[in-house]
Amino acid sequence: MRAFILTLAIIFSTAFACRAFDWSDFFEEGSAKKVSLIKLPEPAVGEKQDTYNFPANIAPEEAKRFMELQNPVVIDIRRPEEYAAGHLEKVNMNLDYYAPDFKDQLAKLDKTAKYLIYCRSGVRSGKTLILMKDMNFTEAHDIAGGINAWIAAGYPVVQ
Repeated sequence: MRAFILTLAIIFSTAFACRAFDWSDFFEEGSAKKVSLIKLPEPAVGEKQDTYNFPANIAPEEAKRFMELQNPVVIDIRRPEEYAAGHLEKVNMNLDYYAPDFKDQLAKLDKTAKYLIYCRSGVRSGKTLILMKDMNFTEAHDIAGGINAWIAAGYPVVQ
């Protein structure tokens, strides 16, 4: 029995360390904070930065710069009531992640355009990035930590 429990402990600790579990499935929105997967050098004056990998989970500072330099389509994928409570100023559309036709709405978008998506904490947008990659979108990114991280970084939201 001890060997069995020890084996389970090793399996779960390894899976947790490797992030094999998506703990957000156990919580409504999850509480894990994502970290940026890429760190971009500051672009030279007048130079556009277009070295983002897809999909990329980018920090609020990088997301702000991405919006300024690349002018992506910005999509808030929170529920309409969350969107109404406050959203990024440059949002192009609000698509409800929990809507029954969410995948169909994504499928109608231009797969060659550049996208920046976000939700409350980054869980829904992280899952959406994977979905977009599977749907053959060429460039999409999400804000690490969602709008919560955006606000914590001192960036404004509008209602």
